[in-house]
Amino acid sequence: MTPEEGIKFLLLFFFIGGSFWILRPLGRAVAKKIEGSGSASEELLGEMDALRHDVAQLSERLDFTERMLAKQQEQPRVGPGGR
Repeated sequence: MTPEEGIKFLLLFFFIGGSFWILRPLGRAVAKKIEGSGSASEELLGEMDALRHDVAQLSERLDFTERMLAKQQEQPRVGPGGR
């Protein structure tokens, strides 16, 4: 190996090493961003579960109200116009 090849090798080594040294924090930032979006999707899933629960409760209340109205219409009316 000639001295010129050795210098080229060292420059290449430091260039690649420096590139990794600079790009490593960028890679970490991208990884955190990706990881953070995962928690956002978990948050959305939690909100969807809460909405499903609310819709189920509203459905039960609507069924109850419909049954009460149907009962009220079936009962005979007593009063002045009931003859």
